[in-house]
Amino acid sequence: MPFYLDSSVLVAVIEDEPTRPLFDDLLMPGHEVVLVSDFTVAETSGALVALWRGDRRAPDSTAAELSRFDQVTADIATRVYVDRTDMAAAIEFVRRSDIVLRGPDAIHVAAAHRLGATLLTLDRGMARAAAALGVSCLNPVEGDAPGDPKD
Repeated sequence: MPFYLDSSVLVAVIEDEPTRPLFDDLLMPGHEVVLVSDFTVAETSGALVALWRGDRRAPDSTAAELSRFDQVTADIATRVYVDRTDMAAAIEFVRRSDIVLRGPDAIHVAAAHRLGATLLTLDRGMARAAAALGVSCLNPVEGDAPGDPKD
């Protein structure tokens, strides 16, 4: 089964966060099929630029880092696209009163479901919602692993 990466995983990989080693085996070229959506790239790009802006990096440095992000993504993953069925499913997911799920997270869950992929995330809330929706999900930080994933 392929893995679908959300932005929390890509930020951890690009920023070499303490959780990155948890993904190294999964993201080795040729090891598993890894999927990254256009939506994930947009969301991750925004998160990275916000981080770098906070670090007061120069615009040329930011452009170089985004080029590196694009290259890393191309090296480890196949690019897929979010489509209207993903958006329709995401709308249904966020409207369920028994599931706590933000819109962007619902898009990731819906895309992973449509693609028959296991969602790989550091977001505990998204992982819980995916499980409740019957979507295969892996959060390698759960338990005693290092890192401080968001809820």
